[in-house]
Amino acid sequence: MNKTMTIAGGFLVWVLCLVLGGCATGKAKVITVPGGSLDKYNTVAITVLNDVGRICPDNVAPALQAAAIQQIRIKYADVFAEARPAPTGAGDELLVEVHITKYKKGSRLARAMLIGLGSSKISTNLVFLDSAMKRQLATGRLGLTWALGGIIGASKGIEELVDDAGRKIANAIVSQRTGKPGPK
Repeated sequence: MNKTMTIAGGFLVWVLCLVLGGCATGKAKVITVPGGSLDKYNTVAITVLNDVGRICPDNVAPALQAAAIQQIRIKYADVFAEARPAPTGAGDELLVEVHITKYKKGSRLARAMLIGLGSSKISTNLVFLDSAMKRQLATGRLGLTWALGGIIGASKGIEELVDDAGRKIANAIVSQRTGKPGPK
């Protein structure tokens, strides 16, 4: 009886390890430059630059940019009149340069085997600029790690992490513009 209970308990722990684990973590932290109010900006242009080179596939920067712009267009349509991928240099346009500073694809299989193995990572630096004058208004950082283990960890890849990073970047931009903390 005791041996059966021990085996059943061990099996249950093993199943829980496959299903549960850590999670994607990260939050955008932005520092405003003195005199860098964003009140006057009615439009926003978001560009994404790959600063890590070949380690980061060509499709990541456009996916990150698209996720951020979509989040602003859909969820925050009342904050900016327009969100676009290329700056026009207009006086009322905020330009946000997103620099990818760290990229690690990770491994779904490794995450499925053990929590923390095969984690995916993406880190960015944000530079808020006045589009017309190219004056820096604020800077920020965002780093996300997906280290969830088991079935859940294996179910999501770097693509979902990139989408999540884009949404968090958009939330940080809107938070800076409105002066109110956005969703996490």
